[in-house]
Parts: sequence; structure tokens; C-alpha cells
Amino acid sequence: MFYGAIGATFLSMSAYAAEPVPYLNLPATSYGPAVDGFNGKVETFGGVISNRSIAGQQGALSFPLAGPLGLQIDSAYGSLDNRGFGNIAGHLFWRNPVQGLIGIYTSHTLWDQYGGAYVGQVAGEAEYYSGHFTFQGIAGVEFGNSASSTFSSTSIVAPGPLPFGVPGVITTSTATSMFDVRTRFFDQVNFKYYFTDNWDGYIGHRYLGGKNALALGSEYAIPLASRFQVSAFVEGRVGEGNFNGVWGGLKFYFGQKDKPLIARQRQDDPNIWSADSLFSIVNSLTNSSSSSSSQFCSGQTPFNNGTCENSF
Repeated sequence: MFYGAIGATFLSMSAYAAEPVPYLNLPATSYGPAVDGFNGKVETFGGVISNRSIAGQQGALSFPLAGPLGLQIDSAYGSLDNRGFGNIAGHLFWRNPVQGLIGIYTSHTLWDQYGGAYVGQVAGEAEYYSGHFTFQGIAGVEFGNSASSTFSSTSIVAPGPLPFGVPGVITTSTATSMFDVRTRFFDQVNFKYYFTDNWDGYIGHRYLGGKNALALGSEYAIPLASRFQVSAFVEGRVGEGNFNGVWGGLKFYFGQKDKPLIARQRQDDPNIWSADSLFSIVNSLTNSSSSSSSQFCSGQTPFNNGTCENSF
């Protein structure tokens, strides 16, 4: 009977009303399934992270399991700095839709740069709901590989005219870029507030690739069709070094019932954390360079006191 009451409540389009939705008035002792029926979302986005262009798509499918247990599978693909990337992630969780969520999370991301840069993540996941506030986050261990590329260039300065010409110089410069994703702690945390039932904003923290950043974002949703909803979103990062960026796009939600954004995010699909995992790779970038020089004279002419001279 409880589930029927929730479905009937969100079937209407009263989500835009100024009064609190019935969902927010449910007692904390109420229980519903971890996932309110099979549902999903897809999104397309573009922007800049760490001074590199990014564009891609990501999505999630959520499945109800036994009672308070749920499962979500995420995937993403796109281009970062004109190199392809892909991600797959999973959430296994317990949830009471009016209280919160506890679960485990794993993610695997590969970027087609320098032969393949990889980062994996294993974490605990938690959410807490209180009125218009939501706390959500993951924290655990990230790990990965090392990938590098070396670039060399040579410059030549010809020797001066004889006799007693200045020796020529050959200079070879070498630059190496390396991603070394170390095994270390990471976290991604949001403190979210719903200004209306279909508009939220958040402030949060990211620690990825050994660097910290402030996370900011907002999302606004409107109904698209029966059981469908579309939203526009924007996200930003401001942190250490090049741990920065801004991107945005559109999300398309589908599920078993009409409901406002606040209910979708607490009854249907947990947050997708995939895009931020790319920072674990680019934040692990190191650059090194070296150069060497040698002198020469035309026609193997011998040196004498630092000059090139005729051999006769």
C-alpha cells in the first residue's frame, strides 16, 4: 500500500508546486525498495578539464534486487584532448529512500593516451537524506598504471667560415611526459540542496590523483513525456595545479513513474561519478626534459684552441 501511495503521489505533475512534495513528508521510519523499478538515464556533455577539451556520453541502468538492495551499472565514453576514453562502473547498495544509502562502488577508466592510461577505484558509497538536503559521496582506494611518451628534436648550427671558423653545434633535446597513477586514497563528496523539487545545487570536495579541488554544480529538470524527464546541468572544479574545469550538458531520465528530480535521485539511480575519474589520470602527469650538445667542423677539420682551421 505504501508503494502504491508513493506512485500515485508522483504520477501528478505537482512537482512544480511551491509546497513540499508528499515525498518529503514521509516519516523516516517508512521503507520502500532500494530502486523503484527498472530505470535509467543517459547524458551528453562537453567542456574543458585540466586545460584539455572533453566531450562524451555516459549513462546508467538501475535494477531492484531483493527488498532494500539495488544494483546500478554505469558506462561512459568520449574524447579527452582528442584521445578516446571509456569507463565502466558498478554500485551495489542498500537504501531506504527516505533515509539514505550504503553500498560499495567500483570503477575502471581507460584513456587512449601514451599507449593506454588506466585508473581503477574501489570505494564505499553513502548517501544521507534530510528534507531538501542530500549528502552523497564515495571514498576508497584508487590505483592504476604508468604510461609515457618521449619526444626528441635536433637543432644544428653550422660552423663559421674558415680559416679559424667557430665550430658548429648539434643540440638534441628530449622531453618525456608520464602518467603514473599511484595506489592511494581518493574521495568524491557532494553536499546538495534542492531549491525546488526539480532544481538542485551542490558544493563538494574531490581528492583525485593526489590533488584537492572544490566541486560545484547545478541541475534543473522538466518533464519530457510520460515517465520521462530531461534536465540541463553544469559542473565545475577549482583546485590545485591544473585540477580545474567546467563542463555541462543534458540528461534524459526514464523510469516506471512520473516523479520530480529529488525523488528520482533518491528512489531510482545513485550518482554517476565516472567523469571525475579522468582527473585521477591527468593529475598524475609529470614532465621531464634534457638536452645534450656536441661541436663539429666541416670536413672533419681538426680543432685548435676552440676554432675550426684548415688542415693545411
